[in-house]
Amino acid sequence: MTTIEPLRQVVQKLAETFNDPQIRQTSYFDFYDDSLVIHGFSPNLPNNKEGFKQFIYILWNSFPDIRILFDDIIIEESKVVCRYVLSGTHKGEFLGIPPTNKSFRVNGMTIFYFKDRKCVQRWNLVDMTSLMEQLKP
Repeated sequence: MTTIEPLRQVVQKLAETFNDPQIRQTSYFDFYDDSLVIHGFSPNLPNNKEGFKQFIYILWNSFPDIRILFDDIIIEESKVVCRYVLSGTHKGEFLGIPPTNKSFRVNGMTIFYFKDRKCVQRWNLVDMTSLMEQLKP
């Protein structure tokens, strides 16, 4: 096993946990250190682990079947870059938009920085324009 394989396994397990409604609420945030700093999420939320939790719960409540699929995982030392597709069905209010029951599929990219196999910083870029277009009534 190379030195990058443990981090590849961590991010793959992170995605599996995010995607599984049976375990995500009890296990997903274990992948993140309490010192977590986030970038590129809602500016109305704190950029710490608590703000990240709030944002993720908004996603899970708005899109209960939400799934992330990593297309590329690139690792360099303690940095992991993932290009992904995010998909789901709009079943709850999202950013003021009432549920439309529409499915969406958008591209995104995340950069994770790890320390001791826990994420301490996370940058996120997702195609919100495409998401909002797909949710239009």
